[in-house]
Amino acid sequence: MFIEHRNVCRACRLKQCFVAGMNPRAVQSEREQKGSPDQMQDVEEDDYKDLSSPDTCSVEIQTDVDDQKPVDHTVPLPSMETEMARFSEQLVEMHRAVCSYVDPIVKKEESEIKMEEGSSATKVVFMDAFFNPGLMSPRTPLRITGERIATVQDVMDEWRRNFVLFSDWLRALPEFLQLPIEDQIVLAKNRYGPFHWWLCANWTVQAGCEGVCYSNGAYFPRQIEAQCIPDVKGSSSRMFDSLSVPIKELQLDETEVVLMLAVILFSDEVTELADLSQAGKDHVRIVGNRFVRMLHHHVNSKDYGEVMEEDEQNVSESQAAVRIAKMMILLSATTNLVYLTSDNIQLMEVLHVVPSEYLCHEVQLIHDSYETP
Repeated sequence: MFIEHRNVCRACRLKQCFVAGMNPRAVQSEREQKGSPDQMQDVEEDDYKDLSSPDTCSVEIQTDVDDQKPVDHTVPLPSMETEMARFSEQLVEMHRAVCSYVDPIVKKEESEIKMEEGSSATKVVFMDAFFNPGLMSPRTPLRITGERIATVQDVMDEWRRNFVLFSDWLRALPEFLQLPIEDQIVLAKNRYGPFHWWLCANWTVQAGCEGVCYSNGAYFPRQIEAQCIPDVKGSSSRMFDSLSVPIKELQLDETEVVLMLAVILFSDEVTELADLSQAGKDHVRIVGNRFVRMLHHHVNSKDYGEVMEEDEQNVSESQAAVRIAKMMILLSATTNLVYLTSDNIQLMEVLHVVPSEYLCHEVQLIHDSYETP
């Protein structure tokens, strides 16, 4: 059985355990190392050192050595909780900045437009597209409104624009840039699908539309009769039911959405990452664990309402544990969506932009539907 399928099955069993009355605080991540309390303390201290290192901090702004002020040893060092909160805030700021990128509008001559139309069928190598996303699409403003049903052109424009957002997001993340170029390409090739599904699911909740919300004001409907392209695998309905509905019930805040996106991108439980170098695998695992810890810290720090004083800590911990468990189930649902759609007709043959063996997970298209009768 593939790991993706196994994780989905385990997620279903976890739901049943909660319904049967299992203590949520008994949930333990597989990534947690077993050992003595002293060993666990050493691990936490090492993790804290990793978080505090300027080489590994998320969205950290570096200054020249000459501009640094002498260290005041009388001032206490910030706690691990404070540092995690700060890194989470920086990650959210980076996400906002990337989503706000808009290319200036350049008026093109008629001859330039004809040249572009004539070369629209030219394929682009994945590496060129990823490191030069302007080859794919201009950075248009994100319109998360879901105000109209998507056309075929809307579907293709959304795919390209979301790929540009994906490229900008990863290349703005210091943890990604610390990987060798070869490992960056391997990770990027295998993470666009989860990235796209997670954002579309959250955009669907934000817009309140009945389908997959796009970034261009359109949405791909769940109703088959309204679809511009047949969704033979039912991936749009699956996304709505397994991601958008639970996300709406959880009422994820912006920090949780962004941290989950980072966790998804640096998840090390997908077999496709076998092509990473050993150093790359270790880096992805360490960074992924760090983002998971940041997510745990953020959820544990949330206010869950008024409770009796003597039970406040226990109730808060239980609610936080249940919330984190449900969010991890969403990670499995995202992985399952990617695996579900990976064996369909490739979108690239229609878009003529990226070789089909590289990116294939995000939209389900039937090639025959593009042939003129």
